[in-house]
Amino acid sequence: MSQLATLLQLTDSALPTGAFSHSFGLESYLDSEEVRDEPTLLAWLEGFLATQLTYTDAVAVRRACAVVGVGGSAGIEVLDAELTALLVPAQIRAASLKMGRRVLEIAHYAFPSPLAEEYGAAVARGRCAGHYAIAFALAGAGQGLGEETLVEAYLYSTLTSLTYNAVRAIPLGQLAGQRVLAGLRTKVPSAVARSRMADPRHFGAAAPALEIHQMRHEHQRARMFMS
Repeated sequence: MSQLATLLQLTDSALPTGAFSHSFGLESYLDSEEVRDEPTLLAWLEGFLATQLTYTDAVAVRRACAVVGVGGSAGIEVLDAELTALLVPAQIRAASLKMGRRVLEIAHYAFPSPLAEEYGAAVARGRCAGHYAIAFALAGAGQGLGEETLVEAYLYSTLTSLTYNAVRAIPLGQLAGQRVLAGLRTKVPSAVARSRMADPRHFGAAAPALEIHQMRHEHQRARMFMS
């Protein structure tokens, strides 16, 4: 029960990570009207889940959990550097860092663990950048949450945040948002499995159109979101 409470707090949409201010490229698709209603939103989120979320974020969560398992920190510095290089769109990289550093700050008080503290110290010294997926994994694993649980929780909580943002931005009704989440919920387990079986060489694989839209976002005339 204590672990369930920890998981609920870590993935709560009210956790002040700043996720409400990021669309991770979705706003560019709203601007082009490629996403404009419930069906197109569901299709976009499914594509986002199948590419960047699975082969970058979920794999990063797994690798961070693996470092916790062996009790070392060198692997975290390597992973942090790889993520910094792999997140090519500037706004996506900045979003990862802003949210990651915020999670590390929260973890100091709410999810304390030696590796999360060590990662936070490395960020403060400039040895690491401080990415969200890594901070999330270290905060959760430090509280005894398992790798599979954390990967699934990370994916679903990210999709939930994006859906809530889309409900405001398109706009959609709240029931439409819940229908979208219900459809996504059935897709998450297979994404978890794909991230487990992913070839290490495919870490960071992304859809080119998605990255292009993410890069275009910073040049939009008007924006609701930071990314």
